[in-house]
Amino acid sequence: MATIATTPAARAGDPSPPDRQRVYDRLRALIVRGRLAPGTRISEAELAERLDTSRTPIRDAMHRLQVEGLLVPVGGGKRPRVAVAPVTAGAAREVYHAAGALEGVAARAVAGHPAAARGRLADDLEACDAAFRRAASVASPDFDRLFELHDAFHRRITDACAGPNVRALLDVIRPQLDRLEWIYAPLLGPTFAPTYAEHQAIAAAVRAGDADDVERAVRANWFNAAERLVAAIDRVGADGFARAVALAAAAGSPTAAR
Repeated sequence: MATIATTPAARAGDPSPPDRQRVYDRLRALIVRGRLAPGTRISEAELAERLDTSRTPIRDAMHRLQVEGLLVPVGGGKRPRVAVAPVTAGAAREVYHAAGALEGVAARAVAGHPAAARGRLADDLEACDAAFRRAASVASPDFDRLFELHDAFHRRITDACAGPNVRALLDVIRPQLDRLEWIYAPLLGPTFAPTYAEHQAIAAAVRAGDADDVERAVRANWFNAAERLVAAIDRVGADGFARAVALAAAAGSPTAAR
């Protein structure tokens, strides 16, 4: 397993609650966006220096991320070290299926929207997909930007259709889902023809307003994406997968979380 490199940094005082959230957000971004690849061993001291903070917010953030499944304990003893959780084919399929089921249920609500509202939502989805296509078509795609644009497509659906209970359930899987979604592009790009076709089908179903068709289109997108991602994970193996994520992160946006 790899170990992260650190640089000397001044220690900050004990942070306020907003600062604790900021540290959590930064550490989560390092994991989700591949800056800490699967299998990377980390420690409070290393992360405190890397993020220029004290150990207390690091400890809190690491605890939250273990609960969310992005960090796992490794080794034995009274104080086992912690590593970034591996990504397995089975877990990827399970999370994508859950996302598809939940988003599909939420999308059914579009049938109750007026035709004009459905048309505006469909237009928004088509615009999101077009932006995603443009970003994916460049010679060296920015994987952070691809993640954000693809996420915007699906969040537009949940923003327009999901109730509080479905939103809460999606929030439970969001940490795992976001990491898988970031990983998807470098593993399966640079062309995403099946994704484009599935996005078109979702937008068309939203415009037409049939609840069954919308749910079916949304579920198909997530379930098919699960099989594409699982095939890629199986193809490269665990070591190859970690290397691919690390290389993609190294080639990512210069403004991304470090």
